[in-house]
Amino acid sequence: MTMKKIFEQKGQSLVEVMVALFVLTTGLLGILTLLAQSIHTSKMISTETTATYLAAEGIELTKNLIDHDVYYQLAGFGGGWGNCFGLGTGTSRNYELDYAQTSCPLPAYSASDFLYYNPATHLYSRTNSAGLILTGFTRRIRVTIVNSAEIDVQSSVYWPTGAFTTQSVDLEDQFYNWHP
Repeated sequence: MTMKKIFEQKGQSLVEVMVALFVLTTGLLGILTLLAQSIHTSKMISTETTATYLAAEGIELTKNLIDHDVYYQLAGFGGGWGNCFGLGTGTSRNYELDYAQTSCPLPAYSASDFLYYNPATHLYSRTNSAGLILTGFTRRIRVTIVNSAEIDVQSSVYWPTGAFTTQSVDLEDQFYNWHP
């Protein structure tokens, strides 16, 4: 074997190694891109799910206060259906509610009031105390007294998705006077 053939074979092996490294690097970059996209999508879905549950909780909190009004009326303490909201027919107002809100008057909505998360109880609250984690979520509950027998409730949860963008989940329900 001549010296020339040995050098040609070594050069050919170097080209094969470089092509193999290029193919492997391209494949790994593709996998890493898919992994990063998957993690981002998972985080986005988790956030949307939490927001949906918080919006549904807002509807449920409003229903509890409507039932609370009826209970107080039946117990002879005054009040009446939808009385806690202090609205006349055809009027509406925005509120902030959480599970600790059991009486009237109700707090008015402020877009700057974020919800706090309690990792011990897994509950969200409007007020901060030791051990609670500030979230990016705000919840607005819009109550409209349609007429003397119907209340419309819209619960919206907002959270930031970027420096200048927000996203929201909106749920709506109607409640009817079940106690004449």
